[in-house]
Amino acid sequence: MTPAQDLKTKLRAHGYVVYDIGNEDHMEHEPPEDHTPYSETGYPGKATYGVGYAIDIMPPASGARSKVDGLPLPSLQQLGAQLLTDRNDGVAGIRWLKYMNWEPQRNNGGTCHQDSWKPTYARRSSTDRGHIHLSALTGFDSSTIGAGYDPVARIRGGIDMTPEEHKWLETVHKNLTVMDGRNPIGQVYTRITDGTDAVLGSKHAQTFPSLTALGKQLTAVQTLLTGLAGKDFTDEAAIVQGVLASLTPEKIAAAIPPAQVKAVADELAKRLQG
Repeated sequence: MTPAQDLKTKLRAHGYVVYDIGNEDHMEHEPPEDHTPYSETGYPGKATYGVGYAIDIMPPASGARSKVDGLPLPSLQQLGAQLLTDRNDGVAGIRWLKYMNWEPQRNNGGTCHQDSWKPTYARRSSTDRGHIHLSALTGFDSSTIGAGYDPVARIRGGIDMTPEEHKWLETVHKNLTVMDGRNPIGQVYTRITDGTDAVLGSKHAQTFPSLTALGKQLTAVQTLLTGLAGKDFTDEAAIVQGVLASLTPEKIAAAIPPAQVKAVADELAKRLQG
């Protein structure tokens, strides 16, 4: 069906392996389900003969990057969380989703859930592990509702940066090693961008939506960390607050490989001052 096909195409473009038609076990299963072109489990109506209603998204390889923007591919946990949030929030591009099997903690481990909308949201346990399974509602067979929907882009949108800005900040936090070899800027940056830290996530939701320039975002990070100083945050907040306040091109130059010193130091100094 078209919206599932659109999502499959979008995710494959990023670099994910996405399957649709089932293997022999699926084809011979009684009753046939949504990975077949003759599903008997259609909802809310009868599945159309010849149309598939399911896709499986496989976990990306460690360190895999998107072929679209060059940034790290979100994990299945990040991807599943975005799909769940968007479906519950009524985002049009994923309104066709009937149910999703996924593992919110890790691949092939932790809990495994089936989140369904038939018609209201419900959650139960599942044994369908190692991937994200998406099954579609009937009635959307040829709909264009999902044409522009990209959950990876929506995950990136948590901080309003261009791909170039993302790459620049990645370079900084990977190469800037201060405070006894630790990389607190990188730790905090990761917690903000991957959404795994509840404290940063709530602050980030209030701080970042209207920001478009990376210099302003770095200023917002500094403000955010100031607000966290003195709280139980494994000392990263106070450390990064001090680091950001005291950074100079000379200190940056001492921490970054020589080939990258001038461009990164000049740019960081300019953006922090701006």
